[in-house]
Amino acid sequence: MKIFEVLIIGAGVVGAALARDLVRHPLSVALLEAGPEPGEGASKGNSALMCTGWDTPRGSLEREMVRRGYERYLNEAPLLGLPIRRTGSTMIAWNEEQAETLKAEREAAREDAFAVEWLDRAALYQREPKLGSGALAALFIPGESVVDPFSTVHAYLLEAFVNGAVFLPGRRVVRCARRGNLWEVEAETGELFRARFVVNCAGLGGDRVDAAAGFHDFVIKPRKGQFVLFDKLAAPLVNSILAPTPGPAGRGVLVVPTIFGNVMLGPTAEEVDDPEDRAVTRAGLDFLLSGGRRLLPDLEKFPLVTTHAGMRPASDKSEYRFIPRTEQGWISVGGIRSTGLSSALGLAEHVTSILAKSLEAGPARDIRRVRVPDLSAGRVPAWEDPSGPEDGEIVCHCEKITLGEIRRALASPLPPVTLGGLRRRTRAGYGRCQGFFCGARLAELLREQGGGKN
Repeated sequence: MKIFEVLIIGAGVVGAALARDLVRHPLSVALLEAGPEPGEGASKGNSALMCTGWDTPRGSLEREMVRRGYERYLNEAPLLGLPIRRTGSTMIAWNEEQAETLKAEREAAREDAFAVEWLDRAALYQREPKLGSGALAALFIPGESVVDPFSTVHAYLLEAFVNGAVFLPGRRVVRCARRGNLWEVEAETGELFRARFVVNCAGLGGDRVDAAAGFHDFVIKPRKGQFVLFDKLAAPLVNSILAPTPGPAGRGVLVVPTIFGNVMLGPTAEEVDDPEDRAVTRAGLDFLLSGGRRLLPDLEKFPLVTTHAGMRPASDKSEYRFIPRTEQGWISVGGIRSTGLSSALGLAEHVTSILAKSLEAGPARDIRRVRVPDLSAGRVPAWEDPSGPEDGEIVCHCEKITLGEIRRALASPLPPVTLGGLRRRTRAGYGRCQGFFCGARLAELLREQGGGKN
């Protein structure tokens, strides 16, 4: 049985980012993932925002990790082929009380060296002319951005994989036992894996995995977020991420111009018992549409493309549950909540520094770099700049995705094995018809490759 120096449980954005950083050192690294694809849990249902961290708690690990993760993402994402859209975020005050709240937020942000701008009514409506009437002022955060959350996980994991990390999907962890100076981890398949260090990045299953190892320091409280996605024709309505001023009931509904050219409303914030409860409800949709109507009244003139729900791994405390048990060879990275996409590279760097020291890994080394396809709305489509003859055939007409793009995704060193994974890698089936036209062809191409699960 191979003994790994580091075994990561969970191949979401945090686990994949950690594997990518660890392979820079001469360490044997493996990732166990319960699902059939990377990013199957919380990472596939977030708001796709790359946040500066300006509104995270002062002095918290979350703020430190988000700031560092944001800084690294801006520097490293372009090298991976990942697109970034620097839209900025506009937080709106509708009354004097909210305006005073934003002024206090502005002063706090400036004290902590975050870039923010005050917009009076005239400046606000000049920036967002389609905003609903009656707003008084706003706080603009220019660094806030939108990114591609699906390709981000894939890029991190792909770079780790081509540099020696082992990826093992479909291995839900059921038991962990300490044997001398090693951990023995058993998957639901019956397979056993041994490692000197285990890092629990299991997200929604983080408390369950910790409990399997005998640790009971936190409890995951799943928080569901529902979303509504509007047609790309609505894109000219909004120039930045729109957000109401937070109140006692929470942050309210965001309007997000996505990296793919759509406009998205969401999320709700609903504590649920079942981490698999991704049902979209009438009450949730009414809440989103009502909030969206206040921010952007003209949005209701445009058709909806789809609705969906994601799940955030909040915990029993409103903070990251980062617990390094270095003497026991176990590190818990839990309760990462909604800022995981932004903080992933910061957390990866932080954990890697601990592991490199504990394992006496030596200095970092040069690694083989990868690039993933740019799936953003601003890209030059493959049918206009073909890489081969199969780019002359469009399979997904809504998103203009070619047969060549699909074949290249299926021939990747880490190919998708499910239809959902193929959609996330290519955008095929994510357009107006939601795969009604191309779904059967996509399933056929996937089966030819040996996949075929939903």
